[in-house]
Amino acid sequence: MTGWAALNGVKVKSEGGEGVSADKSKAYIYVWHPHGFISFVPSFLMGSMAVGGHPHGRPWFGTCIPLLFNIPILGEIFSLTNARPVDRKTIETLLKSGASVAIQPGGVKEQAATREDQEQAFFPAKLGFIKLAIQHGRPLMPLYLFGENQLYKRVGGLEKITKIIQRLTGMTLPIVTAKFGIPMAGLLPRATDVHIRWGNPVDVGEKEEIEEEDLHQQ
Repeated sequence: MTGWAALNGVKVKSEGGEGVSADKSKAYIYVWHPHGFISFVPSFLMGSMAVGGHPHGRPWFGTCIPLLFNIPILGEIFSLTNARPVDRKTIETLLKSGASVAIQPGGVKEQAATREDQEQAFFPAKLGFIKLAIQHGRPLMPLYLFGENQLYKRVGGLEKITKIIQRLTGMTLPIVTAKFGIPMAGLLPRATDVHIRWGNPVDVGEKEEIEEEDLHQQ
């Protein structure tokens, strides 16, 4: 996956931020943005980081919509690179095991609104990921992937097609062009330098029980 990204000119040019040197004895909930058009950087460049435990010395697990694990080959690749379905049962199991977990709060709303000329982050109104962090006493660490939005270019005026695809398949696919202007060529991103920034961890205190009804509010 990393090799294919390199062949297309997509590489991690720099990495930094306060979070890189954070306490390695702790597990974290990484809160990452932006989702981008197809989340190329997490899928192709960060799987090796997750498996190798970079940067905090322990393997961690990224999360994505369960539907992707039903796609032949892709599902197997995701599983091997520490990706897991983003459902509450799976996340709860990972957190209880002491693992670090990466969550993308913006989800399909952030994906549908992605633009190559703008950086923006979306958060769900109920902030369920923060409730999970409080329940498990797990520090939150913001993570931003500069360059993710610039791998493809949005084709304006075709948002209705994206909505139709989502209604029929459950997947959000903004209409974009890739390398050489090829439409919808997700495997051919535009050559782009990626800059990864790990933010300062946000301590949520000791574990705190939360009412079950609150846990299911997303």
